[in-house]
Amino acid sequence: MRDAVKRSILLLTGIAVETVGAVATAAGVAGMVSWPPTAWSGWAFGLGMTLMIPGFFLIFAGLWNQALRGVMSGAGAESTAGGGSPGGIFGLIKDMTGGNTDLLTGGVPASAVILAMRDTGVTINDQPMVVFDLEVRREGADAYRVSHREPLPRLLVGAVLPGAHLPVRLDPADPARLTIDWQRAASHPTPGERVSAADILARGVPATATVLATFSTNGMTADNGDPVIGLVLLVTGPDARPYEVRLAHRVPPHHLPLTTPGTRVPARIAPEDPQKVAIDWDAAVPTPRTPDRRPRAAVSRHHPLGAAPRGRSWLA
Repeated sequence: MRDAVKRSILLLTGIAVETVGAVATAAGVAGMVSWPPTAWSGWAFGLGMTLMIPGFFLIFAGLWNQALRGVMSGAGAESTAGGGSPGGIFGLIKDMTGGNTDLLTGGVPASAVILAMRDTGVTINDQPMVVFDLEVRREGADAYRVSHREPLPRLLVGAVLPGAHLPVRLDPADPARLTIDWQRAASHPTPGERVSAADILARGVPATATVLATFSTNGMTADNGDPVIGLVLLVTGPDARPYEVRLAHRVPPHHLPLTTPGTRVPARIAPEDPQKVAIDWDAAVPTPRTPDRRPRAAVSRHHPLGAAPRGRSWLA
């Protein structure tokens, strides 16, 4: 009820102003036609007419706002049938005017897992607009899925991938309406969430990674323009037990030959999560592929690929 009143504030204000203006005008007319005319009739008539003019425009603006909202809801019905943001041109207008950022202060905290993400080809304030398919998890409630569109901060491009856990804020009256709390996502990395490659290189343990395969990141680039490549790596740490990792990693253009399957590169592993791996490009030397240097027998004996822990990391 409160949200409905808030959305109709223009219309309600216009009705109130128009009503006061009409009463004052009528009182003024009654005072002027009486004999003898009252002293205040001219003042009441002038005040009433002055109020009725802006009251009319406020009512018109309120009705227009309500009509436009109805059209936007209809245009976005297809996108919101399973929950999420309105689509089409009206959804884009909503995104450009702030989206659901009001929920950052008034929303209910929850977490969401990215099931899939798609680039829309649109940028707002130099940030790519992305459609996220999310599984939302809120304490005391069952998990549910929602399609949500929101700009992805440029600094996190390549760092946010399917499988990532993101903090979100929900509308308590409409759980399908949400916003991603990018500030918490960027500044509070925990196991299973984002951590920067620079941080891993600074405090991680040395390792060696062999490129097994690459996968598409839909043309993502890092903040400095370097391409972000999806890599499937066989990582060997200090315990010499190889395991597989999937991640998206910034690759300097002159090191692109090192993404060829079979190539070995120096890397470091985050102490708190072995799935967080960063390639040390400064120590890497562009060399031809070396497909036969990996000790296949050791891999099979110590950690078969079929039993290797699998997951995703997302590194800027």
